[in-house]
Amino acid sequence: MRKHSKFITILLSALLAVCLMQTVFVQAFATENSATPDEPTDGLRPVSMEVVKAPESVTVLSYKISDSSFWSNVVLHIVYSNGEEYDVNCDGIDSEDGIVPPIAEINGYAGRITVNYYCEDDTVDFTVDYCYASYEDGWYDNTISAKYSVKQVEDPHSIVRYELTKLPNRVFTEPLYTCSFNDIMANDRELALKLDAKKSISNNIDGMGVTFYYANGEKGGTVTFDSSMMYACVPWYAMYSAKNVDEYGNSVTIGVADEGNYKFTVYFSAGDAIGGINGITYTAKSVDNPNPAVKPTSTEDTPAKPSGNISSATSDVATKDNAVNNNTTNGTANNGVVATGNFAIPAIIATVMILAAAVMFVLKRKHTF
Repeated sequence: MRKHSKFITILLSALLAVCLMQTVFVQAFATENSATPDEPTDGLRPVSMEVVKAPESVTVLSYKISDSSFWSNVVLHIVYSNGEEYDVNCDGIDSEDGIVPPIAEINGYAGRITVNYYCEDDTVDFTVDYCYASYEDGWYDNTISAKYSVKQVEDPHSIVRYELTKLPNRVFTEPLYTCSFNDIMANDRELALKLDAKKSISNNIDGMGVTFYYANGEKGGTVTFDSSMMYACVPWYAMYSAKNVDEYGNSVTIGVADEGNYKFTVYFSAGDAIGGINGITYTAKSVDNPNPAVKPTSTEDTPAKPSGNISSATSDVATKDNAVNNNTTNGTANNGVVATGNFAIPAIIATVMILAAAVMFVLKRKHTF
């Protein structure tokens, strides 16, 4: 009987040692790996980021996204080096500071997720950047990016057509030049730069009125230009810009070029103005012709018809239930933190129960013998 009791005592002691070792191991493991946004593990960083949900198209107005709900329907999937994964809703990402990443701070640096986009042809191209370390460590070495594109849909209040409705106020007494401008440029560009800008129509368009129309066919309004709107010029050419010309934040940018003999060409698109294409030529007021018709000199302006069937697409819309920093890793606790520390509780309970059994056995043994 004594040998049997001694064997049981040894067995209980061994079980007690195993439970104590388990408790110590679990607590140590939990302390090492239970990363939080404020106390990340060493070497923690995002290893991948991709757009997993976004609308198929977006409305654009003056090269800016006009659909206020677009960003709330874009979702990023971010994976960190410790295995944690998050789905992140992009609402507010287009602000100056972007959005806060799921793990807000890594190695003492508060990261941020921002976006840049540009409109090209019929698409809008996006680049999402997640900067997770200090600028001093190098932007490109501490940033991961995700790129994607969506179809561009013209906002109903995009400006699609212009027409000149009022000539410049000034009555010109002498043309800027009378020969071919190509001849001037061919002989010496310096001669062109020496032209008298006081005689230039392009540099003196105060009072000129341009009326614009929206994609939905409505008349938007009229912009009256003056010299304060000029932002680039040479004697024979100048560019003007009027910002926020309506309640939708549209801008109107034009280029004006002297053609000689009191004629001038207006380019109603910034791209056309730079390329010198698709301009419309008019005749300015002069001492010989103080009231010319407000119409093109050669051919009538035949603007493109507004496009129809304009609507905002909303397919594949992300919901807030699955898009706001939800952790998608199985077996994780709140905020995506691996909750290994919770396993210490059952280990401690088991240890206490074995200790109690051991004490009861020893007391019973003393009582028996």
